[in-house]
Amino acid sequence: MITFVVFMRKRLILFTLLLFFCNCIRVDNTTLNIVTDAGQAKSNSSDSPGESHRETLRSKPSLTKAPEREKKKHHKKRKFRAVRPETSLGGITTRTVDTLFITHLKYLQSKGIDPDLNEPATKDYLFSPVDNRKFQSMITLSRESSLKVNFDNDILDYTDRFYTNGIKIEIISPGLQMNPVSKLMLPYWRSGTNYYGLSLVQNMFTPSTTKLGGILFGDRPYSAYLYVGSFKITNDPVNSFRQTSELDVGIIGPNSYGEWVQRSFHNAVPSNNEPLGWQYQIQNDLVLNYMVSFEKGIACKKNIDIILTAAGNLGTLYTNMSGGAQVRAGLLNPYFSNLGIEKKDALSNSGLRKFQFFLFAKGSCKMVGYDATLQGGLFNQASIYTLSSGYISRAVFQSGGGITLSYNGIRIDVEQVILSPEFHNGWWHKWMHFALTFSL
Repeated sequence: MITFVVFMRKRLILFTLLLFFCNCIRVDNTTLNIVTDAGQAKSNSSDSPGESHRETLRSKPSLTKAPEREKKKHHKKRKFRAVRPETSLGGITTRTVDTLFITHLKYLQSKGIDPDLNEPATKDYLFSPVDNRKFQSMITLSRESSLKVNFDNDILDYTDRFYTNGIKIEIISPGLQMNPVSKLMLPYWRSGTNYYGLSLVQNMFTPSTTKLGGILFGDRPYSAYLYVGSFKITNDPVNSFRQTSELDVGIIGPNSYGEWVQRSFHNAVPSNNEPLGWQYQIQNDLVLNYMVSFEKGIACKKNIDIILTAAGNLGTLYTNMSGGAQVRAGLLNPYFSNLGIEKKDALSNSGLRKFQFFLFAKGSCKMVGYDATLQGGLFNQASIYTLSSGYISRAVFQSGGGITLSYNGIRIDVEQVILSPEFHNGWWHKWMHFALTFSL
């Protein structure tokens, strides 16, 4: 038994020594292969010694066993960090878009300028790969805010017919740039300043008399509409140009509360008779209209200016186009310097008059394609009484004149308006327009 144990112990020791010797041979062969690969990489590459050492370590299986996805992630990371160097094209420096965008924003902020990112011209400037600060076209955002209340009525002209009452409330604020509807406004491709606003409008129309009741065939039908408008005004003082675009959404018909407003007004004045015939008004229908207008100064002097105008409407309420002119004379600021009103500090900084007092006169010719206040809504054909298209006047003339008084952010406009007949056998009509504007 002792002899067997001694015999097995000798063989166990021999087997252990043999296993250790084989393992040493395998390690030496692996190390030799690593050194050989490293030498070949060094001879075939121009990298630095430190880089060759890192490549050797990455190829060593016993030290770096990173999976294949880690290598791909590393390559992507290096690609993301790569920065395109600046180049020169004809003396103009080009940079990466993000770097130049930040550069442009910092430059504009240093000048106190707010770029309007809704405008394609502004985006072209900010995201252009060309570093050229002498830009030609960029639209800025006005920091001015204002509230304007407009009121139309023919009571001072001793009539109560046709376009008999209108109320329009407008607010302009730079915060309305974020209104999603603002992206639908007409872009401008030159330099200028944008003003964004909202409006609330209610207009009412009656026949030539409201005392008879019933349907007055051949006369204007009762109608009223109410809508909310989103608009943008682009002012370009360099080119003496102003562009306005507006989208209106609302309703025409009884739900516009035109009947309620007129009845309430007449009942509040004892001498007025209650209007009769509103039950035959144009029925409820959608108001969806888009309007654009252009104003171009052709003579802008110190105390007088002449402006040409053009406008167009397309939609379910009005479809028409018009052209005309406006003349102003007196103590006034240039028409295209602002929207006619600014705060006291802004007027002082720009060297404009704080006090304005001038007379104005305007006139236009309108070509009418569709008028829902006469012909009824475009979709709802349930109106009891409307005028057919053959009774519509296709050419309508409108003129007005008045006076404007403005001082330190408060403005008052008074205007007498005259309108030619809108339908066959109709009459000329006139009303007074009042507007009160506050700079906020």
